[in-house]
Amino acid sequence: MRPDESEELAPVVEKKVKDKITVARTPLFTKKYATNVLVTHTDSDFRIELFNEKFRVEDKWVFHSDGLVILTFEAAKKLLVDLTECVQNYEEQNGEIAISSERKEAEFLI
Repeated sequence: MRPDESEELAPVVEKKVKDKITVARTPLFTKKYATNVLVTHTDSDFRIELFNEKFRVEDKWVFHSDGLVILTFEAAKKLLVDLTECVQNYEEQNGEIAISSERKEAEFLI
């Protein structure tokens, strides 16, 4: 094999390079911890309501709603792509994340 021939057979490696973006957090920046979410959409955006601290009232569960994130369609799609990648990476390292049927089938009355 000629020396230049091995170079021709070498696999092409593509590097994933992301744009570097600086994020400046304002004094109003907050963090929210959520134990459940409700995702809905309107004709102009997607909405993700963040729930935490569930407690029992009579015969049903009640969640505290801690916030609402409103996303453009493009931002929602990017969130889906980024979350899919992050969850796949997490599950490769730690195993599949199970979602209880109670959580999957929850119907929130807002």
